[in-house]
Amino acid sequence: MTTSAPESVLDVISDLLVEKFEVPSEEVRASAPMSDLLIDSLMIVEMAIAVHETLGVKVGEDELRAATLAQFAASVDERLTDR
Repeated sequence: MTTSAPESVLDVISDLLVEKFEVPSEEVRASAPMSDLLIDSLMIVEMAIAVHETLGVKVGEDELRAATLAQFAASVDERLTDR
């Protein structure tokens, strides 16, 4: 398998929001609180699972609720880099 330039974590999470969770793409901004994008607790749990399956990083539901999209992506990216 050939890999092209890796997508940024922000791009991957944004794509998940739009494609898997059907969040309108115009609402997916770096400054948007994740709790506004994922409108119920089931979506938050599903996003935590999706991030783990897609990027291999475990995230907590509280972390998702407390962060903006940019903060959350930076936190996940930091853990990927620390490996």
